[in-house]
Amino acid sequence: MWKLCCEGAKKMMISVLLITNLLLGRVQAQPDKMWTGSAAGFSVRVISVDLKDPRVSVSVAVAKGSPYGVEPLHAFISRTKPTICINGAYASKTDFRPIGDIVIKGKLVYSGLMGTAFCITKDKQVAVKRVIYGHASDWSAYETVLACGPALVLGGKVDVLPEFERFSDPHVMGATKRMGIGVTRENHLLIVHTLSSVSFLQFGKIMLSLGCRDAMNLDAGASLGMYYRGNTLLTPSRHITNVFEVHVGTPAPDISLLYPQANSASLPPATPPDPGNSNAKTAVAVSLCADSMGKASTYCPQTVKRRLPANKIPRPCPFHKRPSGE
Repeated sequence: MWKLCCEGAKKMMISVLLITNLLLGRVQAQPDKMWTGSAAGFSVRVISVDLKDPRVSVSVAVAKGSPYGVEPLHAFISRTKPTICINGAYASKTDFRPIGDIVIKGKLVYSGLMGTAFCITKDKQVAVKRVIYGHASDWSAYETVLACGPALVLGGKVDVLPEFERFSDPHVMGATKRMGIGVTRENHLLIVHTLSSVSFLQFGKIMLSLGCRDAMNLDAGASLGMYYRGNTLLTPSRHITNVFEVHVGTPAPDISLLYPQANSASLPPATPPDPGNSNAKTAVAVSLCADSMGKASTYCPQTVKRRLPANKIPRPCPFHKRPSGE
């Protein structure tokens, strides 16, 4: 009986202390929350994070062996120990290189030159910018950059132009369950997973209805992944190349030290080496995917004319929607 009374008194004392600390402002409310509901007529799961809270930091993590590496979602979580972790940008299906630029701790670790970029300064101000396709961008003002796309909301208006951003793969363009990130005028980060299949335009309307000032799309399909406060809510059915992370309480680790600068000799050049022409009498004229030196990457930006032996012609290119051989 005495033990039960002591336990009851102890719990009461803890409750009194918590209430007192709350009244005195000594206990801060959690800066993030998750909820499910409806937006623009579609079911969604939303994680909201107050970027004004000093305990919050945001970063991107890339797989070991980047830019060619892939890992399961739990490997990223185990290595960087984030509070929130979701899948990041699209990547090539053949060599796994991300389609857009990635900046970690102010360091450009990969240059993809495509899409729309979610950019965050050291004081956690957010800008969402379309990249000029094929041109290098100046990210010196930002601590974190993840380029994917297409853009969904810009300047408080739905702004969806996937073809302009050079998206054309039917697997990307079709309706599917999606993941996106946005920022409100109150500087709240919104991470949004649609629980039903939506088009890019519908996703833009969803992000706007949730209060986003700016927002962009992330990878989807088999890459969908979401981890929140110890619980994995979505597990990608394939390994992925990069993730978007939020850390609460402990700053995001500086993993940029593990990766070379994007312009260093250890990363692939912007234009891959010329595979050369064949002088064999059996060679035929073909159009190769310049981005992947004939590997037919889904996201190749251009083609080059080459002469190759008839038995060396690559498979059809899904980006250009025509056979590589001409």
